[in-house]
Amino acid sequence: MNLHFKNRIALFNTAAAAITMLVVFAMVYAMVYITTYRHLDSNILEEKAELFSQISTVGDSLVFSLNAEWEELEHNRAEVDPIFLQMVDDQGTVIFHSRNLENDQLQFADSLTSELFFNVELNGKKIRQGQFPIKTESGKIIGQLDIGISQVDSILILTNLRNTFFVAFPLMLLFFYVVTSLVASRSIAPVKQLIAYAEKMHYNNINPRLPLPAHQDEIYQLTATINALLERIETGRNREKQITADISHELRTPLTSIKGTLEVLIRKTREPQQYEEKVLQVIHEVDSINHIINQLLYLARLDSGNISIVKKPVKLYDMMVTIKNRWRLQMEDKQMILRLDIPEDTLVQTDFGLLEMMMGNLVSNAVKYGHKRGQLLCYWQADSRILSLDDDGPGIPQEHLPYIFDRFYRADVPGSSAVQSTGLGLYIVRMLASIQGIQIEVNSQVNQGTQFFLHFKE
Repeated sequence: MNLHFKNRIALFNTAAAAITMLVVFAMVYAMVYITTYRHLDSNILEEKAELFSQISTVGDSLVFSLNAEWEELEHNRAEVDPIFLQMVDDQGTVIFHSRNLENDQLQFADSLTSELFFNVELNGKKIRQGQFPIKTESGKIIGQLDIGISQVDSILILTNLRNTFFVAFPLMLLFFYVVTSLVASRSIAPVKQLIAYAEKMHYNNINPRLPLPAHQDEIYQLTATINALLERIETGRNREKQITADISHELRTPLTSIKGTLEVLIRKTREPQQYEEKVLQVIHEVDSINHIINQLLYLARLDSGNISIVKKPVKLYDMMVTIKNRWRLQMEDKQMILRLDIPEDTLVQTDFGLLEMMMGNLVSNAVKYGHKRGQLLCYWQADSRILSLDDDGPGIPQEHLPYIFDRFYRADVPGSSAVQSTGLGLYIVRMLASIQGIQIEVNSQVNQGTQFFLHFKE
């Protein structure tokens, strides 16, 4: 059954109310039932006290006088609420009964040692009966007194109570359902308003924010949370637009350079040495394109979780030499130096390809943002198993440090406006470090350079 949210709320609340009403009615009914029968038993006990005052024993014989109490009209004829009296000796013989019993008799026990109350029927009518043993002074039971009182009033009260509940119960539930449904409809009106506003939004139009309700309740918190989410979506979308433009620019630049170089080469015949230089330039530009594409591919693989790790001993020195050679032309253009302070036999247990990409991204950032004639130092701390990469570049402002590993984040570093970056390099570094169980830290001061520390496990 597909019910609206307000109807489900009303249905659940009505079910809870139904259970509550059933429990309350059961308790009320039980209290009335117990009270009613206690009242009947109390009347029987009062009658018993008056009658026992008229009974005496001589030896093992009963002696009783037919005074006014025994001759009362309520004992003589069947009134609306008659009281029935009966006396039985120890042989089970009825020796006295009130006139309203006529030819009937009350039930009695063959042997009775204590007071007893129970319900019986007499001529089709229900009565409450009490049985009381009659004892001599020595404690011997020589008979019993039976007193019966009509239950007509008690049964009428209990029947009316049940009928009232059976009639009122469905009416109350229906009323409760309608009222709860109206209240729920009014309560979720702000949600419907949010839905109406949200339906007007689309990818290119998320600027309008949802109106905040007047009351600072859960709906207010939900609205504020959605607005914060929209803010993050818009920020991410703007970053992605900027990144798309930057990636397009970064790809266009080497492609334009490659095209220009090839066009120059085909204009006329040149010396072999010139061809070699131009080919090296083309290779360099192709490497730049490769680097961007690799980052995008790794980003897609990271998002899909499709990254396989093959851990084996990796020679840090050989790996860093490979990275140094890969960025040699860029460092020569900026007259930068990368010094390696790593023993050639240093081994770490990790994935060679993933670690190479991590260090390649770090070196790439240092070269792109570093000063001309700057210096890079990569060194190994054997005792703490930390691989560090230091540069003397412009540094990163402290307010940006907590976010530099975020996806698409680009810190506003002095002199970085001319640097084209996707904002993915350090994000990929952090993700790959996490995958390999490598802890990465950064320390930076403006105009004093930046240090990256990679902590390897034993």
